[in-house]
Amino acid sequence: MSEPIAFLTGCGRSGTSILGTLIGASPGVRYLNDYFRIWVEPFPQCDAWGLREDTRLRDNTIELTEADLSREGQDRFWEIAGEQRRGNPLLVEKIALNNFRLRFLAALAPNAKIVNIVRHGVEVARSIAKRIEVGQWYGDNDRKWHLLERLALQRGLDAELKLCTNDVARGLLEWRMSVEVAHEHVRAIGDDRVLQVRYEDLITDASALSTRIAKHLDLSDGGAAMQSWADGRIERKNPASTDLPPPSETEHIAGDALRTLGYNPAGGLLARPTLAR
Repeated sequence: MSEPIAFLTGCGRSGTSILGTLIGASPGVRYLNDYFRIWVEPFPQCDAWGLREDTRLRDNTIELTEADLSREGQDRFWEIAGEQRRGNPLLVEKIALNNFRLRFLAALAPNAKIVNIVRHGVEVARSIAKRIEVGQWYGDNDRKWHLLERLALQRGLDAELKLCTNDVARGLLEWRMSVEVAHEHVRAIGDDRVLQVRYEDLITDASALSTRIAKHLDLSDGGAAMQSWADGRIERKNPASTDLPPPSETEHIAGDALRTLGYNPAGGLLARPTLAR
């Protein structure tokens, strides 16, 4: 039988790492940050980066659902999770790519809670572009990008894909697909298991956000440790979406997705639509 676990997801460069560190400050929580072994060892289909030599020629996909779950892989996942728990009541795991795999996570751990973070897509795209530039994003022979291209074609995004002639545009398309697939998966599994939060709230009012997260994850201290840890540590380090003109491809690639989440494609927030719980 599986032990308590929660998953932290969001498009890469949306603040998942700092949010995970914040949650990990709570007593009784063990936070796993980008511990790829817990996924690629039990589930070869999870290896979007080519980390395993024997999976580099597999016909993998970015999006995974309950249909991709195997009993053997599930058992091995829980073995590794047990090794990494180190006696803590709650294990919180984060790999950003799991934003494409919420249905897979829900089937793997039926009692797990999910915390999902969203951020303005232009900020995310610019941050992704910086990682691409230094070769820290797409893995072996750009394997992850090729899988993203395939998903874009499957989703009818041929025109948007043609606009991806630079790294920021590629980041915009990845952000769009990530948030749209996550939304579809949340609808399928039920939003009572998912708390969706904004990066903007994380950097402006981490205290209030800590209280919400603690309630969702049933943390015993009500978020007090998170609030204490956040004081003076969380701040914006990169330009906001309002600081620079948006990339020329923004509207065509991600305009509708931005507005759906309450973001202005030109920068900032339009409104605050209700997110998942």
